[in-house]
Amino acid sequence: MAETGQTYKYRCLICTNPYTEPRLLLCGHTFCCRCLSSYINAEYVTSDDRLYFPCPVCETPTYNDDANADVSTWATCLAKNDLLVSPTAQISGVQFCDPCLRGKESKPAEVTCTECEEKLCIQCRIHHERSKLSATHQLNSISGNIGLLASVYEMCHQHEGNTFGFYCVDHSAMCCNTCVLVSHRQCNNVKPMKDVIKKSTATPRTVESELQEVIEETKKIIEEDDLGIDALNAKEKEVLTVMTDRIDKAKTKLDILKTTFQSDVADIFRERREQLMTRRKCVHSFHINVENSHQLISDSEHQLTDRHRFVIREHTKNQISGHYRRMHQNTKKEPNRFDITLKLDETIDKIMKMPNIGTVEITSSHSPVSQNANGRITSMIGNLLLTPLASNFADSTSTSDLAGSLQHLTVQTTPVTTAVDVWTGSVSCVHTVNASTLGGVDKPWLTGGIFTDNNELLITDMSNNSLLLFDDKYSYQREYKVDGNPTDIARGRTADEIFVAVHVNSILRCTLQNGQLSVITNIRAPFNKWGIAVHGDNILVGTDDSVKVMSINGKVTKSIKTSGGNTYVAVSTYNSTVFHRDNHDVVCRRLDSDTVVYRYSDPGLRNPKGIGLDQDHNVYICGRNSRNVYLTSPDGSRGRVLLPKLSSITNPFGIVIHPTKQEFVVTSWQESTSLEVYRFSDDNI
Repeated sequence: MAETGQTYKYRCLICTNPYTEPRLLLCGHTFCCRCLSSYINAEYVTSDDRLYFPCPVCETPTYNDDANADVSTWATCLAKNDLLVSPTAQISGVQFCDPCLRGKESKPAEVTCTECEEKLCIQCRIHHERSKLSATHQLNSISGNIGLLASVYEMCHQHEGNTFGFYCVDHSAMCCNTCVLVSHRQCNNVKPMKDVIKKSTATPRTVESELQEVIEETKKIIEEDDLGIDALNAKEKEVLTVMTDRIDKAKTKLDILKTTFQSDVADIFRERREQLMTRRKCVHSFHINVENSHQLISDSEHQLTDRHRFVIREHTKNQISGHYRRMHQNTKKEPNRFDITLKLDETIDKIMKMPNIGTVEITSSHSPVSQNANGRITSMIGNLLLTPLASNFADSTSTSDLAGSLQHLTVQTTPVTTAVDVWTGSVSCVHTVNASTLGGVDKPWLTGGIFTDNNELLITDMSNNSLLLFDDKYSYQREYKVDGNPTDIARGRTADEIFVAVHVNSILRCTLQNGQLSVITNIRAPFNKWGIAVHGDNILVGTDDSVKVMSINGKVTKSIKTSGGNTYVAVSTYNSTVFHRDNHDVVCRRLDSDTVVYRYSDPGLRNPKGIGLDQDHNVYICGRNSRNVYLTSPDGSRGRVLLPKLSSITNPFGIVIHPTKQEFVVTSWQESTSLEVYRFSDDNI
């Protein structure tokens, strides 16, 4: 049994110094009690006659249970984060053996067992080590330990008072009882957390390695920001020196203008310096958070139970991901390079008539190092969110299996429905959207789409150069204009990231956050793009005559010949296969070897367009000329005509499968009905 210690000092995200009395918010962020108290006094908000304050990092509101409590006392009422308590605070005073205290004895403790969460004296330690049940437990020295890790905070951030007991593999989320019934009742892959911990392939080293790389990349950004500040300072001196030399040759009026110019330059550079310092502080805060998380993961490997390590990793992944998105959102438009140009008037002789003696022009940019580092961090956080690798559990538990064990809750929810067998169940149209409600100069041509993390439908309108957003009830919300004719959308590698295929031009790599669509990069791509899918670091694009496999930077690494015109694609991450049309057939092909797994052909399927996969990897195919929808099994061994004809659409074009509900959307080619929503039901009910 190893006895371990730590030397890293966890640092506050406000003052960036080692924590003093760390206090934990429900959102999972921790701050010094004094820092938090000052922040609350300055930033608390009154809303609907109730006081709260937003988290300094993620802006999640925190309320005080006591409505009459003075704002100045709020910080002291928050829970202590014992994981981050300073070493001296943890070992100060005499700590007694817990078993001895139960026996009404007071003996000084020597070690702490991380499994039993008890302090032990020397005699109890010997018994502990000899016991078969506790012989393998991790013991930490109290007297020599630096920064002893304490119990992990396992309370649900959404439902106060509930602890985590389950894990939703579909959403990579820890859940309490209430979460399962309220937020994950439609999910079919919810497991007791203890089972996920046992079978998870993720290790502390996996997360630790990724976080170490994130630390290195954020160091690069900070170094670049420091260089930018130094360059600004140097350029400021250069500009002032040049102008001072000219000013010294002038007379009294020039001396007055000199003072004016110095003041103007100081203001300009101060604004840019403050701009850079604000950016750097944001990145530095993220850097510290990652260092904290990295150290916490590293320390937890030898000091905590598997459960506690798992909880820490899950907290860490989501916190880092959210914190990075906010850091990137706050800094992506803030440059760290400024090109300073001093422009002088041509004739010094006219100086007496001049209102000023020169101006400073600034052009800004992000340094290549910062851009590359941000790209690396985005990729690594995406990898973090993919762990633990529990999505392939053969014995995954649905929420319906868990419902019986949660009956003691009084939460009002709709009953959890049993999944319908798509091979025997019936399909009916439950909602339609008329083209006249969508606006646009031309009649909408909806060609492809996705469901977002919020269950919203985002779909391409090729006719009107736009993306259309619908809420989870399929009510039209808003339009996003894009440059060119968008044909299809694919989910990206990280949360809120999407890729939009533009027919003639390029591929737009975007983010959709809080209702705002932002174009991050414009990727060069082949002409006449129709379908698009993302698999790992590869983008698959369907054109008029091929499926192109591209890297994220736009380099085509492979081309698969097809026939029949515009090609839509779908990718299965379960077995690394791609589905695409080839004339009137649908081909399933392995991505690693291009080997054809199967070719599905049916006389009743003509001119297939949209292709989609449900959560069980069944394949849905929209036949435009045959005016129907087909369903095939994952291995291609069987198929059925799912919809012989549609409700009011005569020219079906695209199909979008809901990732968790048993329903899908079929779109039309410039008809009065733009889309129809279909849902499965069990004929036996």
